[in-house]
Amino acid sequence: MATTGLVNGTLVALWKDIAGVPTKVANLTSTDFEFSKDTIDATNKDGAGYKEFLVGLSSWTMNAEGIFEEDAGVGTNISAKELLDDIIAGAPITAVMSSAESGDLKLSGSAVITSFSWNAPVNDVSTFSVSLQGSGALTVGTV
Repeated sequence: MATTGLVNGTLVALWKDIAGVPTKVANLTSTDFEFSKDTIDATNKDGAGYKEFLVGLSSWTMNAEGIFEEDAGVGTNISAKELLDDIIAGAPITAVMSSAESGDLKLSGSAVITSFSWNAPVNDVSTFSVSLQGSGALTVGTV
């Protein structure tokens, strides 16, 4: 059943589609999504002293942070190490951001991983962050 009311961010995660099966990235602490539109300056002499703009190209990104676990295949989830393997390979992946609740918002599309960082401080948990750049259209649907 779809989530109603305010959404608890704990429910929303980054998933990687593997052969048609969305597989959750393990141990996430945050996820975010951004969609933007470029503008094209169309200012002309008839604009009465105001700039005018047209809507240009669209782009989207997804980012995630989490606790680093090296094991490949953390339970039924994928590990941060698998995302590191993906950025090294350089091939696009199908990225999904959603909850696991049927009927909830689901954002998905082909993306390339543009950065992966790993932080390992003394006497503290080791963390990672990953950034994905959408390549092509974003699909907005439901789980």
